[in-house]
Amino acid sequence: MVVLSILKIRSSSSLPKNIMNIAITNLQSKFPIPQKKITRIITLSAKRLKLNLEEVSVVFVGEGRMRTLNKMHLRHDYVTDVLTFGYKARGEVVICPSVASSNAHHFKSSLERELLLYVVHGLLHLAGFNDHKPADIARMRLKEEELLRL
Repeated sequence: MVVLSILKIRSSSSLPKNIMNIAITNLQSKFPIPQKKITRIITLSAKRLKLNLEEVSVVFVGEGRMRTLNKMHLRHDYVTDVLTFGYKARGEVVICPSVASSNAHHFKSSLERELLLYVVHGLLHLAGFNDHKPADIARMRLKEEELLRL
């Protein structure tokens, strides 16, 4: 679990009853993080997905920390875009904005859209979606687009 929350919302009436807390932590300083939009997409997506979690935490990290986490947890020795961890009633989505920026440029998208996509992607994993087989990937991509339109 990562500490040092920049934004923490506790039992707000705007949160779905199935999520008590949203924590956004920014451990990098190179890229801006659209915290209000992230909170909104988590709130709407969690409601749509019927996620039943006490807390959803989104952590933004630099390349070094992301590579370390990826190697430690998945045994992949490279920087990745997003990692998701489920801990009983808590979910954590770790995002590397540097990778998001590169992918935004590559896919002719915006950094903000890439970051929101990674948040949604992580929430889908917490809801039980998988992306190991082509059919699962296709199903996940359709759901991502649906949630990004909320």
